[in-house]
Amino acid sequence: MERSGGDPTEPEVPLGDASIATEIARAAARGRGADRSPTLEQLLAAFGERQPTEAARRRVAAALRVSGMGVRPSVLDAEPGQRVLLLPPGAPGPSRGRALGGLVVLAVVLLLAVGAAALLGSGNDDQRASDDLPPGGTTALTTSPTTTQATTAATDPTTTATQTTSTTADDDAAQAQADAEQRRRDRAARARREEAAARRRREAAAARLVTVRVVAPSDRPTFLCVDDGAGHELFNGTLSGAHVFKERRVRLNIGLASTTVSVNGTPVPLDGSPTGLDITRDRGARTLPLGDRPCA
Repeated sequence: MERSGGDPTEPEVPLGDASIATEIARAAARGRGADRSPTLEQLLAAFGERQPTEAARRRVAAALRVSGMGVRPSVLDAEPGQRVLLLPPGAPGPSRGRALGGLVVLAVVLLLAVGAAALLGSGNDDQRASDDLPPGGTTALTTSPTTTQATTAATDPTTTATQTTSTTADDDAAQAQADAEQRRRDRAARARREEAAARRRREAAAARLVTVRVVAPSDRPTFLCVDDGAGHELFNGTLSGAHVFKERRVRLNIGLASTTVSVNGTPVPLDGSPTGLDITRDRGARTLPLGDRPCA
């Protein structure tokens, strides 16, 4: 038996507890920073203690002090479920960059330490440390919920970040495709509207047009001058045969009365030679005075 630091108020440290503490110190010294952070309950379980009672805490704290191990926070002050940082002899204090988690290696080492203490078997205290191990042995510690949660907590951020990035990229691609499809539909709808409007304009314009057909016999060609009433000359010369004019307004100066004229298929008689006509769809054919005729 040993006393921690020679303090008579401290519990005696059995040889088995000292051996367990020494193995834990070695494992913590060899392991990474993340392997030095068991929960209070995991640390107590390595010594066969199932509950964080005052006596159990004092026992484990004394054994760790004998091995030269530092604990932050101390075993006496740690809250149930809280992780503690194991500081093996000669190790620096905790740094800002140390991550918590990854306790599988330390859990296995703790089991090895418990096994070593059971083999030493010095006295009732040593036997109690071996007998009180949590049921399930290696499986209990290796697959403990806390260890699984710690490993998951250490792994999940990267996985979650990757999944989030992938999901965001997929969402952006789907949104871009939906936007492109919407723009295509908008363009098609706009083109249909514009075509319908143009068709209506053409139909409205066509509804206002008048069709005038002028025919001069081949043996009696005639002088013909035609304009649209807005200053645009449509014909000026000698007509032999047929010519069709389709405008909103047609003004004619016809040289010979032998010429035939029809408006929208309806014949229009000529009064004499020459003859002037002013034709619109609304008003039909009207005679033009001599001075008002085209080319007059």
